[in-house]
Amino acid sequence: MSTEEEKINGDNSTTTESNGEKRVGCAHYKRRAKFVTPCCNKFYMCRYCHDEKEQHYFNRKSVTELICTECDTRQKVQAKCENCGVTFGKYTCLLCNLFDDEDKRQYHCDGCGICRVGGRDRFFHCERCNMCLPVQLQRVGHRCVENVSRSNCPVCLEDIHTSRIPCHIPDCGHLLHRPCFEQLLQSGHYACPTCQTSMIDMTNLWSYLDSEVAATPMPPEYADYKTTILCKDCHKLSTVKFHVVGLKCQHCGAYNTCQTNGFHKESSNTEPGDSSSSSSTSSSRSGSASVPVPRPPSPEDHLPRANPLHEPPQA
Repeated sequence: MSTEEEKINGDNSTTTESNGEKRVGCAHYKRRAKFVTPCCNKFYMCRYCHDEKEQHYFNRKSVTELICTECDTRQKVQAKCENCGVTFGKYTCLLCNLFDDEDKRQYHCDGCGICRVGGRDRFFHCERCNMCLPVQLQRVGHRCVENVSRSNCPVCLEDIHTSRIPCHIPDCGHLLHRPCFEQLLQSGHYACPTCQTSMIDMTNLWSYLDSEVAATPMPPEYADYKTTILCKDCHKLSTVKFHVVGLKCQHCGAYNTCQTNGFHKESSNTEPGDSSSSSSTSSSRSGSASVPVPRPPSPEDHLPRANPLHEPPQA
């Protein structure tokens, strides 16, 4: 194969690392085999090299042939070269067609159907969530979300289940990539993009808003208005005094709330001839039919919440 063809196929397989050691492989894996991709009949070191160059995606499980980088022998997928006997990777999984000389504590999870990194002893497979989770969650319990990893990251919209990027697991159980989670926090967004539940401890912010509400009295004409709110953290309804700074949940103290209907004056302060108050109350009553009814508590609600952890990325 010519040097120009190797560059086109992303197959510059031999480099020298900073410590002087010869590295055989690519930027993604250290291995001694190239894939013969059945989708376009080209040679690539891995599926990521292929996807960076081509306009289509490549499933490495569909590979049936590979080429040894030591002797250039084309052969069926196997752990060792049939010609020179070199091992293609210290870690080899013929189910996933994965070869890697670097020790990332890889292991194959039958439940996930893929190889993951981080060590089998540190993770367990949750059948309902259908993914590997840290063993800490097996001891203290966690909030299951069925097939949660079989979806895209709500921020970058990339697939989560087969991603090599570590995932963050907030208390609500919905997954997002760790870098996406950090970008949300840096931009001032603290709620889960999927369910709007707070993803971090907001106690300090709620205390600050308490002081802001105390320091900002409402004008007399609005001081007696109330509204019904739904808390996005504890999912309970409250009727509270309306305030422009924020509406505090009466159950958990969070300001992560939304109005479920219009605001209205307290009935004790409503004058008979006040048509505006009457119409506000009427609209409030008419809107009360659409107020969501809180769901009954389930056994999962009483599970202790673990600190946010990570799902092991794919190998």
